[in-house]
Amino acid sequence: MIAKRKSLLMMICYGFLASISIYYGLVERQSLFVTFVSFHVVVCLVVPLFHGYWEGYLTEHWRNAWGDDLFHQAEGLFFGFLTGTVLFLAILIGSWLLLTTEVNALWIRRVLMHWGLTSDWIGLFVLYITVINSLLEELLWRGFVLERLLPSMSRVRAVLLSSFFYSLYHLILASILFGVKWGLIITGLVFIVGNIWGWLKLHYHGVYATWVSHLLADLGLMVVLVTFVF
Repeated sequence: MIAKRKSLLMMICYGFLASISIYYGLVERQSLFVTFVSFHVVVCLVVPLFHGYWEGYLTEHWRNAWGDDLFHQAEGLFFGFLTGTVLFLAILIGSWLLLTTEVNALWIRRVLMHWGLTSDWIGLFVLYITVINSLLEELLWRGFVLERLLPSMSRVRAVLLSSFFYSLYHLILASILFGVKWGLIITGLVFIVGNIWGWLKLHYHGVYATWVSHLLADLGLMVVLVTFVF
């Protein structure tokens, strides 16, 4: 019981650490590079690897994150592609409506350029967010945090809590780029999507399905970035 509570407390700390790293990079340092280092390197890579090494079951948990039933994973890839396609189209349509009615695309561009993103780096940025960011976030939230919440609570609560922390730091980014009102709305949508990915992970026992879905969603965001912002 004590071990489970300790693990739960550590997952909650890691959840808040993710938001702190995003706040530090975007608000305090105002740098995408610093944000990528603090969040992707420290939170998404160093923390899970250190925690797994400390537990002593790093290899076993790594296999559990990816899953080992190839047939089941193939079916998961199909549903990941299906949900990802829906999210891709929803993001394109929603962003088009938002940027042509409520939000100034020029403001978003100025903020991103202030953070260090220029037209010269846009191609690499698109590739990085689409492939690397989607993979690291899935390994962190669905492959690491969600799996370690399950021994301490029900599947429903584990999915809800991991999705809460996943969506929390999006509030910082979305509020800066779109304003507080739309930031709250977008964060709520991210929370819903996080729950969908959480249940995909539980059903297919691997992050392949969620990664493909997440990759397509991030690709939709990058299409919007290149088409309407830069």
